Amino acid sequence: MNGKATPSGDPARVISRSTNPCILSMLVLLSIAYTESGNVRALVGWGTILLLFLVVLPLVYVYMRMSTGRSAIKLLADPTIFLKQHPRDILILGVLFGLPCLVILAFLEAPSLLLCTLVALLVGSLVVALSNIFYRVSYHLAAVTILVIMAALAWGRILLVLFAVIPVISWAKYRLHEHDAAQLATGVALSVAVTVTTLYLFG
Repeated sequence: MNGKATPSGDPARVISRSTNPCILSMLVLLSIAYTESGNVRALVGWGTILLLFLVVLPLVYVYMRMSTGRSAIKLLADPTIFLKQHPRDILILGVLFGLPCLVILAFLEAPSLLLCTLVALLVGSLVVALSNIFYRVSYHLAAVTILVIMAALAWGRILLVLFAVIPVISWAKYRLHEHDAAQLATGVALSVAVTVTTLYLFG
């Protein structure tokens, strides 16, 4: 579905922007690192690696790819616009920065839950990116679903209540004409499959 212009104050647009999966992913990863860390030195080390490989370097890559014209100005407000339009670049980012981040954290003996969450997010991103070459799957819903499951594992099953955000985000994406129902459902289904598989392998 093609996106249509909606007012910036529209509830659907507010929901979509406030649940940006890139931002939520970093918040959850850093929170898990904080929860699982035994000392400040370990926390600083893991946090630095996460921020460098999952925020700084990907942003540099995106801005370099779109360094000229009006598109670059638009990206300053929301770099995810570029990634939505170029799923192959998500694959490149995963290989260039996601995998090294995972390897370094494993070398630094980061906690299993942090590694598991990162693996699920990375594999989920790659699966959705590959799918989006042929069929538009909702990366937004896929990432949020993974984060909800991992948050429940990290801080208790009571957080499964966060699954309520999935239909809310689905409604927002549908209202914004960014995805149809099948594309939204596929995003959730793929993320559940990826997360369950990852947990099984780590178990």
